[in-house]
Amino acid sequence: MEFEQALEVVSLALNREIARPLTEVEVALVFGAWNKLTYNDLAARSGYSTNYLQRDIGPKFWKLLSDRLGRQVNKTNLRSILSQIPPPIADLPIPKPSATDWGEAIDVSSFQGRVAEIEKLTHWIIEDRCRLIALVGMGGMGKSALATKVAQLLQGQFQFVLWRSLRHRPSLETLLFDLVFFLSNQQDVEAKPERLLYWLQTHRCLVILDNQDTLLQSGDCAGYYQSDFAHYSDLFRLLGESLHQSCILLTSREKSAEVGRLEDFNGWVRSLSVKGSLEASWALMDSWQLTGTHTEKHQLCEFYRYNPLVLKMVAASIQNLFDGQISSFLKAETLVFNGIRRFLDQQFERLSPVEQTIMYWLAIHQEWTTITELQMDIVPAVSRACLLESLESLTWRSLIEQRSGKYTQQPFVMEYVTDCLVQQLVTELLTVQLSGLNRYALFKTMILDNIPESQIRLIVQPLMKQLKHSLPTSQMLEQHFQLIFSALRCTPVATGGYGIYNFINLCQYLQLDLTQFDFSAFNISCR
Repeated sequence: MEFEQALEVVSLALNREIARPLTEVEVALVFGAWNKLTYNDLAARSGYSTNYLQRDIGPKFWKLLSDRLGRQVNKTNLRSILSQIPPPIADLPIPKPSATDWGEAIDVSSFQGRVAEIEKLTHWIIEDRCRLIALVGMGGMGKSALATKVAQLLQGQFQFVLWRSLRHRPSLETLLFDLVFFLSNQQDVEAKPERLLYWLQTHRCLVILDNQDTLLQSGDCAGYYQSDFAHYSDLFRLLGESLHQSCILLTSREKSAEVGRLEDFNGWVRSLSVKGSLEASWALMDSWQLTGTHTEKHQLCEFYRYNPLVLKMVAASIQNLFDGQISSFLKAETLVFNGIRRFLDQQFERLSPVEQTIMYWLAIHQEWTTITELQMDIVPAVSRACLLESLESLTWRSLIEQRSGKYTQQPFVMEYVTDCLVQQLVTELLTVQLSGLNRYALFKTMILDNIPESQIRLIVQPLMKQLKHSLPTSQMLEQHFQLIFSALRCTPVATGGYGIYNFINLCQYLQLDLTQFDFSAFNISCR
C-alpha cells in the first residue's frame, strides 16, 4: 500500500464521523506516522509546534481514528494497521455478482409493501456502507421475507451473495467453514473468524443470516447466547467493529447484546425494528376472501398489529368457522386461540421471572404504564436498575410497546397475557397455592366501585366464572374460602403484598359474609 492509498483509507474511515475532508495538520500526522517521523521532525517539516502535535491534536486524532477502525491506533503502529486493510472501497467499480447461494431463502414472488423499509435498508447498505444490520421484530412480522427481497434487489451490487439459516443452530466452526469456503471461491478451508473477515475485506459480499434468535438463551435478559454458541457474539462483534467492504444482514426475534452495544444511528452497525405491514395484511385478507367493512378490516388488523403470520392464522379460522365474515369473528370475542396461543407460548416461555412479572402487570393495567407505577406495583420489590434492564429486554424481544416513557402491550399479546394470569390464579385458588394472589393486584382498593371496569370485565369476571364452575354452590365457595384464608394467615407475606386485599374484594364480589373471618392478624393498610 502506498501513502496515497493509506490516506484514502483514513479519510474514508473518518468521513462519516467528521463529515469533512482531513485538515492539513491531520494529513501531516498521517504522513509522519506512515514515514516513521518523530514529532520533532514532523514539527520542523509541517510548521506546527511539537507540543501541539504531540500533546494536543495528536492524541485527539489517534483516539478518533481508533474508534472508527475498531482497534487501538497510535503514531507507531498506524502503518502496520493500515497495511492490513484492503484499498478503500470508494474507488472500486460496482461489481457484478460472481456467485450467489440462496440456501433456504423463502419465496418472495408475491412480496407486498415495505417500501419505506426497503428504501432505508438500501440506503444503509449501499450509501452508508453499514457492516452489520439486524432486522428485529416479533415472530411473523416478515423479517425473513424483507431480508430476502432486499438481497434480491441489491444482488447486482455485490460479488458474492450468501443466505444461511441459523434455525438448525450450526456450530460456529461449521458456519465459518461454509462461509469462508464459499466466499473464497472454494480456495480457503480455514474455519476462523479472521479468515472470514479477510474475504469480507477482499470481496464485496452480502451475507444474510436468518433466525439468529435460535442461538440466544431463554429465561434471562434478552440478547445473550446459549453457552454452546457464546463465540457467535465475538464473531459478530468482530464483523461490526472491523473495517471491511461487505454487509452482514441478521434477522432475529430479539436484538443480540453485541448489536445493542455497537449500534449507532450514524454508525457501521444498525438495527431496524420490523413492525406489521399494512399492505401485506390487506392483501392477505383479500387472498382469503374475507368480507367486512373497512372499519371491521381495520379493527381486525389493528388488534393483531398487522402481523402477517398471525393474521394468516386468523384468516384461515375466519374462513373455516365464520364463512369469511369478519364481523361474526369479532362478535365471538375469542381473538386468541390455538395456533396464536402456541405462537405466543413459545415467546412467553423465553422470559425471565421479572420479565413475566412486568408482562402480567402491564396486562393488569390495560393501558400505558410508567416505570414508577411498575416499580410501586411489583411485589416483592425489584430495584429500578433491574426493572429498567428487564423493560429494555422486553423491548429487544419485541413484546412491549414504548411511548414517552410509558409501556404497554400489543392488543392480542395483552389478551394472551391476561388469560395466562387468570388461568394461573384459578389454579392457585383451587389448589390453595397463593403466590400469584399475593403478587398481583386484582384489586388495589378496598372499594369495589373504584376498580376499573376493564379489570373487572377482563380479569375478575373470567376468574370468578371458572371458580364457580369448580365450586358451584355457596356452601362449597365458603368452605373453600376458609381454606384460602387459613393459607393467607400462614403465609409470610400475609402482612404485605396484595393477598388480603384480593381476598376481601373477592368475598365482596361473591357476596360472602366477611364477618366469619378474623382479620386481626393482618395489617390492612394501603401499600
